[in-house]
Amino acid sequence: MKKIAIFAHDAGGAEILLELLKASLHVGEFCVFCLNDSPCFRLAETKNLEAYVCKIEPTKEDIEAKLCAFSPSLIAYGTGWQNHLEYHFLAYTNAHELVSMAFLDHWTNYRERFGYPSTDWKNNLPSFIVAHDTVSEKKAKELGLPNVIAIKNYALLAQLKAFKATTEDDTLLFLSEPTAKVALASFGDANFWGFNEKKVFENILTCKDIFGCGKIIIRLHPSDSRETYEAIDNTVEFSKATLLEDIAKAKLIIGIDTIALYTAYLLGKKVISYIPSNKRECAVPLPKSNQLKSFENFDISSFQTLNENPQDFGMDFEEFLNHRCI
Repeated sequence: MKKIAIFAHDAGGAEILLELLKASLHVGEFCVFCLNDSPCFRLAETKNLEAYVCKIEPTKEDIEAKLCAFSPSLIAYGTGWQNHLEYHFLAYTNAHELVSMAFLDHWTNYRERFGYPSTDWKNNLPSFIVAHDTVSEKKAKELGLPNVIAIKNYALLAQLKAFKATTEDDTLLFLSEPTAKVALASFGDANFWGFNEKKVFENILTCKDIFGCGKIIIRLHPSDSRETYEAIDNTVEFSKATLLEDIAKAKLIIGIDTIALYTAYLLGKKVISYIPSNKRECAVPLPKSNQLKSFENFDISSFQTLNENPQDFGMDFEEFLNHRCI
């Protein structure tokens, strides 16, 4: 069996890769490399995958030593904004002539994940770039990224399978996102887009009477902080349930452009991408009617919902290993 090393830091890539691991245990020996304080490690704990985790320090020397000890034949990694430790994993694959797979998540900054617009950004490209749905695949190819392949999105498939519809509560679910942190990391300006998660939540509170929901519950992004919202409203409620439980019970779901919004849309819920700025557009492939810049003339009946599961996408990871992996 092939030995497969996985690295992820941010929640989006970690979710995709950890679910791929769970679905593919019969095809290889896996090891998940991650920082102790990372969203990936917390997700691995939640999914009871600690036995597969190898904790790393954020140095090239420690990463190389632990990869050598595992001796992988393939390395799959997530691409994110919080750090670029995946470049050390790529360097290892290049030095040892191994296959490398960079898994995309979300639908934004695809070239930037590899260092664009630096003149040498193409040196950061792996053997294969893995798309997670038809929109992702099309966007990656339109940008000219090489060797784009389609692997099943096991994270989405697991969510669709596990989802259980239930009676809705009188609840608005707010899916938080650390927008200021992303803007600061990407552009050196926490207010680059002219808004942040604090402003979004303040606007929701100001307009809460128009939503027709008796209460608001916040589901925190793994990289977000409770203090941001408690400073605005110290009575605010935070979710203690799973994502699917939150989605099932919510009457209305509002976020910026987190992947969880799209998951909720695919599950037939009423969702809104709220971005109060003309400097940023919604990257999640939601209908235009569900993308708002303001809550003026709000009409919940105008939002589209999807009443069927998405079409199956991509090849099995096992098929890739058997037929495409070189």
